[in-house]
Order: sequence, then structure tokens, then C-alpha cells
Amino acid sequence: MTIGGARDRFIHESIKSNVVTLLTTLGWFAAGREHSPLVVIDEFPDDNAEVAPNTLAFSLGDGAGADLELGNNDESHEMVMFIDFFAESDSVGRHVRGDIYEFLRANEIQSVYDYGTSGDPQFAQVEILDDIEKRKPDRAVNSWQKHWYVVSFTILDERTYT
Repeated sequence: MTIGGARDRFIHESIKSNVVTLLTTLGWFAAGREHSPLVVIDEFPDDNAEVAPNTLAFSLGDGAGADLELGNNDESHEMVMFIDFFAESDSVGRHVRGDIYEFLRANEIQSVYDYGTSGDPQFAQVEILDDIEKRKPDRAVNSWQKHWYVVSFTILDERTYT
């Protein structure tokens, strides 16, 4: 069983991969469109960094969630994930944010993969709870944050320990 930090990392990677696959299918990474292709990073950028237009940043909240004992060897773990998008324009920002939001609403069960194995890597599923939120933060301190959009949601990971 994959537990601890590795499990949280694989949840992060799996949801990121699922969203990137969706956006690739929709053509957001394709050259030749009227907007710049998307760029993906694994964490929220430092405020002092320079961020390319159309950068998607995937991150887990600092609190890493709450554990609830369910009895027997079962545990329920919640964590918040943020997908920040630093778009080149408000229209591109709203569009990408809307695509991600609708994907998460329609696919509330997400498969989790162990990227360190060579066999069948799927080892769990997590649930995206109904608290999916989309917003445009108003704390832009850098020019690259002018068209900043966020999708945030809670992930429910039910674990069984043997």
C-alpha cells in the first residue's frame, strides 16, 4: 500500500495528469492557435518569479487535510487542491478555468496512479467533493497575475490500512 507523502504526491500527479489530458484533448497545448500554448508547473510560483503567460500551477493546500478515523483499519483523508491559471487575457482565463471546473464536476471520481511502479500502476480512487470553487483573486501584485484564475476543490481519500 502506498501511504504518507508518496500517496499525497501520487494524488497530486494523477489529478494534474487528468486535467492536462483534458486540456490537451481540447487543443489548449496545440501550436497555431490564437493564444500562447499552456505551460504546466507543479507548485504555486514565488511572487518574485517571472511566470510565462498561460501557466497552470497545480498545488495542494498547506494544511495537507484532515484525517478522520472510520474504525477497523479505515481512514478518511481530505486535502484541498488549487489549480491557479495565469492567463494572457481574461477571455482565455475564464475559458480554461471553465473547462477545468466542468471536467471536475463531471468526473468526481479520479483514479490515482503510482508513478514509481512498472506494472498496473492504478492503486486507488479519490473523490472530488461538491465544494469546487472558481474565482478570480484580487491580490495581483505582479503583472503576470493580472489575469489570474483559480479552481479549488477538496479531495476525499478513503484509505484502508492492513
